[in-house]
This record gives sequence, structure tokens and C-alpha cells, in this order.
Amino acid sequence: MAQNNDYAGRSRMINEPTSIAGVGKKELKKAREVVTARQLPLSKFGKFLITFCGFILVGLMLTVVSGKISLSNAQHKLEATQEKTTALSSKNTTMKQEVNQLSDQNRLNKVAKKAGLSLNSENIRNVNK
Repeated sequence: MAQNNDYAGRSRMINEPTSIAGVGKKELKKAREVVTARQLPLSKFGKFLITFCGFILVGLMLTVVSGKISLSNAQHKLEATQEKTTALSSKNTTMKQEVNQLSDQNRLNKVAKKAGLSLNSENIRNVNK
């Protein structure tokens, strides 16, 4: 039984506000109130630093965006140049084949016979580069 009374006494002490020597109930109530957070004032240097970092951040963002745009434009120009190069290379190959066909010795002899020309071996000179 003594244990039950002891427990009841302790629980009553926890639930009921007790008075501490030298501290009144009003002070205890103020101590229990939740303290609201308030913003600390910024110094001039702090404001300047935040503003400066903001400008730097905006400048870096603009630099990144303009760099991406420049890179995209350069990529498009490169693709267009590669297409032109491929087209010219194909045309060049076709022209070389045509030159080889037109400069074939048998074809030249046929054209010469049609025109009434003959091949004189004494007038032929071979020149090497």
C-alpha cells in the first residue's frame, strides 16, 4: 500500500505545477511559453555580400545558357559543313570516274578514227610528273 501512495504522490508532482523557492507562478508561466524565433538584423556588409553573390549567380547562369546556345549553333554549322563536304566528295568521285572513262586509250582512238585522224608514234612523248 505504501508503494501506491508513493506513486500517487510522484504523479501528482509531475502533473501539477510546483512552486520553486523564490520563483512565482507568473515567472514559471513565462518560462514555459514557447519562444518565437525572430530574424536577426543583417549588417550592411551582409546585405552587400548577398546582393553581390546574387549578381554573380545570375551572371553565371546567363553565361551557361549563352554557352549552350553557342554550342548548339556551332553544332548545326558543323553538321551543315559535313553535309556539304560529303556532297562535294561524292561529286568529286563521280567526276574522277568520268575523267577516267573519257581519257581511256581505246575511246580516244575511236574518236580519232571518226574525225579522220591517225596516231603517229614518232610524235608521241611520255612525260612523267
